[in-house]
Amino acid sequence: MTMWIPDLSSGTGPVYRRIAHAIGDAVEKGQLQAGDRLPTHRDLAYHLGVTVGTVTRAYREAERLGLAIGEVGRGTYVSAPLDMSPPLLLPGHPVSYGKEQPRAENDDDDADLPRQNASNGFVSSGVTSTPVNFGTADVSFTKSRDSDQPYPVLVEDGPINFRMNCPLPPQETHINQVLIDIAQSGPIENLITYKTEYGMPHHRQALAKMAGRFGLDDNPDRVLPTAGVQHAMTVALMTFTRPGDLVLCEEMTYPNLRSLAAMMQFRLRGVAMDEEGILPDVLDNLCRTQSPRVIYLMPTLHNPLCSTMSHERRIAIAEVLRKHNLMLIEDGIYGFLNPDAPPPLSCFVPERAIYLNGISKSVGGGLRIGFIHAPIQYIAKLASGIRTTCWMTPGINLELVTRLINDGTIERYETWHREEASRRLGIILGSLKGYDVRFHPTNYHIWLALPDHIETSELVMNAANSGVMLTAAQQFAVGIPPRGLRLSFGAERSTERIHHGVNIILRLLQTSEFSDAHVM
Repeated sequence: MTMWIPDLSSGTGPVYRRIAHAIGDAVEKGQLQAGDRLPTHRDLAYHLGVTVGTVTRAYREAERLGLAIGEVGRGTYVSAPLDMSPPLLLPGHPVSYGKEQPRAENDDDDADLPRQNASNGFVSSGVTSTPVNFGTADVSFTKSRDSDQPYPVLVEDGPINFRMNCPLPPQETHINQVLIDIAQSGPIENLITYKTEYGMPHHRQALAKMAGRFGLDDNPDRVLPTAGVQHAMTVALMTFTRPGDLVLCEEMTYPNLRSLAAMMQFRLRGVAMDEEGILPDVLDNLCRTQSPRVIYLMPTLHNPLCSTMSHERRIAIAEVLRKHNLMLIEDGIYGFLNPDAPPPLSCFVPERAIYLNGISKSVGGGLRIGFIHAPIQYIAKLASGIRTTCWMTPGINLELVTRLINDGTIERYETWHREEASRRLGIILGSLKGYDVRFHPTNYHIWLALPDHIETSELVMNAANSGVMLTAAQQFAVGIPPRGLRLSFGAERSTERIHHGVNIILRLLQTSEFSDAHVM
């Protein structure tokens, strides 16, 4: 460990930022080298005469600036210089980019780190409130730091859920009737006994029909049913990667890809993006220098940044994939919300594309039905992955989805969702006027870029303390996270709760000062 103590006498601004900038200055002057361990939170707090929370915040800021890397159970280290390649996300070697993570039991540096109390769901973040009983229709009044005026937190159905990107289906009884029809259509044994991992022929035909609507080849032989898109992603990565392989993705990506990287022991690296998605020249350079095995992309309505690749960008990306023989895994789960988007990227490089989709966002995630669309030569290997992970996709669920595809219900639901998302988006944007918001007019989430004076993690904790659940950029980042958060608004049934929740966020955004957070 390097007993480096910064000189803060000449700086201005908040102490935590002065500490973070001092780390950068020390690196430039050669006083700190990449790999040096920084003083523990307690040691540095003692020598500077500040709180441990201030040092914790300073190290988070240093991580955000790419100056330091926190390692679980080991401490905080000076990172490589910013002009070097960004760090790889290595399995079994977690990297903290401003996100609280548990430390080893013998590491007392985290004594003052914020922790969320799982018993009541509250974190104190500079506001005072009466704990809310999330199981009742009570209203708690919370006071902000800058005002004595209380504002209510509605808790009729628990916290306002802007965290989960899981749109609710329309309230109707058609699915009930389809289930009754299935039960009455004959012996049920054929749907509850073991079947091949390839699925029943009429189920594959229905899923191929769905794939065809998005512009893909509707040959059933190219389709395999899966237990949701998450399962499809797992099967695809099992099939085409081995421990130690490099997998590329957008620099902001689906969080469970990071979990799969840790579990399956492949390396993960983000590709730089602009407003359309990944940059072709950056991808080409990474392919030439790093020899990746697979790339996972969400070209249409990217989660969380809401971007959609243009037709021209898809052509350019496909050329790079083909040039370097790079396998594409494309996640199309949000594509139905943007019917004007170009065809899937998989259509531009069909010989090297594994396309994933399902009905979790259009009908319901509880059904756990998705599909893989792939070149025929890979189908047997992918089917083996399905057999290894779950043997087969549940027949009753597949039968229900098959009937919903064939009778037009899923298309009808997709249209309804686009209209509903647009209506809800109007509520969100009406309250966030003047803020930097990325959105698509028929999508169920937005990306909110935050002003420089607001720390993302603290805003998320302040919101949680006020009964609103959000997702910070750190959850999606492969590398240094931007300052921002995703706000999803499909999981709430009540638009009144949506309106109330976004007004709470607006009030927190207007709070000019964020202090260190402590657990209640």
